[in-house]
Amino acid sequence: MLLRGFYWLIEFVGLFALWLLFVFQLKASESLVGLIAAALGATAVEAVRGCEHPHFLPDLRWVLEFRHVPLRILRDSWLLVRTVGRPDGRFRTRTFNSGGNDSRSVARRVLSTLYETLPPGSIVIGIDRRRNEMLLHVLGETK
Repeated sequence: MLLRGFYWLIEFVGLFALWLLFVFQLKASESLVGLIAAALGATAVEAVRGCEHPHFLPDLRWVLEFRHVPLRILRDSWLLVRTVGRPDGRFRTRTFNSGGNDSRSVARRVLSTLYETLPPGSIVIGIDRRRNEMLLHVLGETK
């Protein structure tokens, strides 16, 4: 319990420091709001930390797949600029081995969702674990 209190204090100090950095002023009213926001944020972090949830254990090659994302962001951004005023969205399914509830499967689903959603041309709507499919909404000619 003492360790959780220590973590809360560290998170509180970090969040309050970020608040001060963002507002860039030391007015009493701003500081009071920042203190309250930092306390709520640190409390929320500790509440989530106390819950039982699946662990995240990615494979190194899945993490390295991020190297393709910046190029996709640029490509999708260019396609969106070219098609402004002519929305061309559609839903698409993709075969995706979603795995189970183990930490590696969780990591794979999270990273795949992140990598598909970061570029502006697509967003993951959901993953059907029974059918091993990923449902995407795709704009333009991005896929």
